[in-house]
Amino acid sequence: MKRELTKILNLPEVIVKAKKEIEESLVLEVESQSKTAFCPRCQKVSHRLHQNHWHLIKDLPWGEKEVFLRINRRQFKCDYCSKPFSEELNFVEKKQKYTKRYARFVTQEVVNSDLLSVAKRHNLTEDQVVSMIN
Repeated sequence: MKRELTKILNLPEVIVKAKKEIEESLVLEVESQSKTAFCPRCQKVSHRLHQNHWHLIKDLPWGEKEVFLRINRRQFKCDYCSKPFSEELNFVEKKQKYTKRYARFVTQEVVNSDLLSVAKRHNLTEDQVVSMIN
């Protein structure tokens, strides 16, 4: 089941570890397949896990269900410069609560509709929609 969900999710280097359905939402616990991360300061590979930080990130809906990814954005400590840093996730911008592809999806809907109806359809505020299209 998890292998099929990983294929359906279609995010590179991400695997689905668990799923939970809550009312009209689907929460997928996902994990990066990589066991290392590159330090943004010195560009060296780090293997040393420092902390775990769990985030809930909104992704593309599946049919009528909202989809949220429960992702561990791990914090590593660089072996060379000894500075802690959070791993980069190529499918979500830093400090965002939604995937890049979800932002593109919402932006396309705004192009074909209006801001208020898109916000209502996705349980978002108009300000959240505006931040996605900018």
